Amino acid sequence: MKRFFNNSSIKLKIGLWYMGIMILLVFSSLAIVFYISENIIHSSVRTYLKEVVNHRLDYLTIKNGEIIIDSNFDTMIQNVEIAIYDKDFKFLYGNSPNGFEMDNKKSKDDKIIIVRSHNQKWYVYNKMINLGNYGKVWIRGVMPNIGQSSAIETVIQISFIILPFFLILSAIGGYTITKNAFAPMEKITEIAEKINEGNDLSKRIHLENGADELHTLANTFDVMFDRLQKSFENEVQFTSDVSHELRTPITVILTQAEYGKEYINSLKEAQDSFKIIEKEAQKMSKLVSQLLTLSRMERGKQKLHLENIDLSELLEMSVETQISCAKSKNIKFITKIAPEVYANIDEMMIMRVFTNLISNAISYGKENGTITVELFSKGNSIIKISDDGIGIAKDQLDKIWLRFYQVDPSKNGDNSGLGLSMVKKIIELHNGKIFVKSELGKGTEVIIRFNIKEANLEGRNSRQTLKLKKSNKK
Repeated sequence: MKRFFNNSSIKLKIGLWYMGIMILLVFSSLAIVFYISENIIHSSVRTYLKEVVNHRLDYLTIKNGEIIIDSNFDTMIQNVEIAIYDKDFKFLYGNSPNGFEMDNKKSKDDKIIIVRSHNQKWYVYNKMINLGNYGKVWIRGVMPNIGQSSAIETVIQISFIILPFFLILSAIGGYTITKNAFAPMEKITEIAEKINEGNDLSKRIHLENGADELHTLANTFDVMFDRLQKSFENEVQFTSDVSHELRTPITVILTQAEYGKEYINSLKEAQDSFKIIEKEAQKMSKLVSQLLTLSRMERGKQKLHLENIDLSELLEMSVETQISCAKSKNIKFITKIAPEVYANIDEMMIMRVFTNLISNAISYGKENGTITVELFSKGNSIIKISDDGIGIAKDQLDKIWLRFYQVDPSKNGDNSGLGLSMVKKIIELHNGKIFVKSELGKGTEVIIRFNIKEANLEGRNSRQTLKLKKSNKK
């Protein structure tokens, strides 16, 4: 039985529980009804029996020491038989039912008792009265229990006739309720099986409007399937992009290696060939390193080494490292960096953010242009890096954070297209926010917001960022 129950469907289990509870309720209700009915019937019988007997007292008088019984004294009234006895229960007048016997010692004044005699139950009421100089006498009323038992038996019979129909209706009702209640679950199961069989993540449950737990579950599954589909598509695209990005440097390395074996005749040619191989290998190494870092961040595995760092010094350092690259395009830096602005950050990660953003500004900035780097604090630390270069179209602004996306591939240089993806993830890991404003032909502005700790004793006693020797920012 236990095995059957455990292997049964939830609908069947609920249906069985429902029927069991209904059966229990029915039998409990019947028991209560029988108990109440019996008590009501017995109470009414007792009341009636007392009234009949007590009413007979009005027809008894004493005259010359004898009992005078009025002619209206009925000894038989609606199944109640009346008899008069002396104080020692010697019969004087009236009727006593056939087959009725009882022990008179059990008689009590003004009490109703139930006597079983000859397989029959009787209600017996004894009333003692004092008739003056005649003395005490008993008036007894006896009533059979046939009518009352019949009424209760009738109720029982009717109940057992109705009970099967009630159980059938309960079973139908339970089945209907569970079927309707679990219809969403069946659809959820159906869609999940189809997805599992065909690996088609585009299918959705799409239940009708509802606010119960199953509708919430279905909506949660749809959201999960959306995320899975998006993740799957991203992974497919990611694999394709990685293959594409790695194919070029691998091809160059193989080509140079084959060329070196067959055609290099001088040390200079060999050195040039090795330089190309080294450059492409470094590019591949950088790409793999970035992919690993980005993957760890996306999976929440990248640990931050947080310290209270002077952002002002770190941003100044980042600008210094890019000055030589900017000179190649005659780009000037304009810095507006507030001093001693502290934040709880991972120094190396944020250094990578600043370097990437400044490097992008140089790559996409125009010749003889300017790059403005700002840092100020107003409750939060705000960093702005802006250029006057080619800009970004509005329909491309949301795409720049995607892996391997490049606004203008011809200007990417050695960049892999992963820089901005990493930048966004790093900022998010620091609970910061990053925004981009851009207009074609006018330039781009990147805005970063951090929670900060203003320069104070805690900040001043923290590890300071390494200072580089500043050069002319031109």
